[in-house]
Amino acid sequence: MKPAGIHWNDALVVGLALIAASLALAPLIILLVQRIHPGRNVFFARWGFSHVALTLGVTLAALLGIHQLFPVAEGERLDAVGALLRTAVALALGCAVVVAFAGQLAPEGARSLGLARGRHASAIAAGLLAYFLFLPGLFGVMIAWKSLLDRIAPGVEPQGVMTLMLELEPSQRLYAVLLGVLAIPLLEELLFRAFLQPLLVQNLRDRLGIVMTALVFGLLHGTAACVPVFALALLLGGIMLRTQSLPAVWAVHGLHNALMFVVIFVFPEAARSLQSHGLLVW
Repeated sequence: MKPAGIHWNDALVVGLALIAASLALAPLIILLVQRIHPGRNVFFARWGFSHVALTLGVTLAALLGIHQLFPVAEGERLDAVGALLRTAVALALGCAVVVAFAGQLAPEGARSLGLARGRHASAIAAGLLAYFLFLPGLFGVMIAWKSLLDRIAPGVEPQGVMTLMLELEPSQRLYAVLLGVLAIPLLEELLFRAFLQPLLVQNLRDRLGIVMTALVFGLLHGTAACVPVFALALLLGGIMLRTQSLPAVWAVHGLHNALMFVVIFVFPEAARSLQSHGLLVW
């Protein structure tokens, strides 16, 4: 439900206005990023789609295996830490395959996965600046998407992991932060921006390669979050394309998740309201 007095059309207009403002500022933001991190690090992926398929298979098999080995008792459900830990373990196994492929196929080995010697400090600075300047637009995407969902598919549940986060006990928060801010963003960026995106970019060209990577990434986050996560992934993809720096996209992704934790832990009542209206996603 929308807050009293706010029609879904009003929320949609606000969301679209924020998106339009960010798009209008995009050329200036790009110039600032180019000034902070001049030049583009071109990269050629040595792996192929068969390697991607095998990595996906290992990751999914690991996730299914974990659920089989550690089933949830009937009538119970995982807490946020348990859900994040299972995801992290499955992603880590997939990343191990990625690192093995890179070590065998690329001249620089595992360093080819966004860790080659270069200007990582300026890449991180450029990425964080772009994130903060595009943040109103990302928030606008959340508003607009939730408004559209309420109109075309009412009843879609909010992102499950955020619901679990709101139920965390204080004693569990540190573990959730370590997993959600440090571990999972690193593993996801290694799989998607460092491994999958370069292959798609060199086969589909820059823009379409970024879009397709972001689309896969967004769809994996569920209906309630797919479009906002897609928008965030476009930004991450653009940063990776320019810098070829895994630390840069890891920093931006981790910061985004950290901001969600700040809202949840510091302003829990506001977080519940925002989450019920689809405005907390990661």
